[in-house]
Amino acid sequence: MLKYILSAILAVSLMACGGDDAQDQMGDEQPMGEQAPDQQAPDQQAPDQQAPMGEGEADVDVSDEELQAFFDAAMIAQEVQGEYQQDMEGILADEGLEMETYSQIYQTIQMGQDPDEAGISSEDMERFESADAKLDELGAEMESAIDQALADEGVDMDLDRFEEINMAIEQSPELQQRLQQMMMEEEGMPDQGQQPQPEQQPEPDQY
Repeated sequence: MLKYILSAILAVSLMACGGDDAQDQMGDEQPMGEQAPDQQAPDQQAPDQQAPMGEGEADVDVSDEELQAFFDAAMIAQEVQGEYQQDMEGILADEGLEMETYSQIYQTIQMGQDPDEAGISSEDMERFESADAKLDELGAEMESAIDQALADEGVDMDLDRFEEINMAIEQSPELQQRLQQMMMEEEGMPDQGQQPQPEQQPEPDQY
């Protein structure tokens, strides 16, 4: 479940910014360590995998209760991930591997490309393999922590349904708008479509 929750964390975090900028970024960044192949940037996917976000509607009915549970799960997981972020960065630092290099190698492997043809040195591949094994171990620990945090908060979200909603949000502008509105309400922000009108000043008396 972890890789899907981490991809949802990124989607929800970017959506908090609102507008097209958030949609443009959602394929370009990936969580460290656990990453799903279908979260690659659209311009880096194989042609038969490309599914630009926002094009078409997902044929999935998502109730407000389910969307709220999805949002709660992503937010709880984000808090837990923050507690492990320093450990994740430390693993890469110990291996002498930059995050950008790690992401590049990961994407190369997921796309089925040959590391040598992609210009990746054998030394970087060795560092990647060592770091990736350690990140997998840390990821298992973090997944247990996320599961426990979800249970403690009473958030019940079936894995298959979570994945289905996550994919639907990526494809459906309507779901994106509903999720963004939910986030705004959580933060006490006014609806973007109903901005408060400036108070009108009384006109001066005419003499």
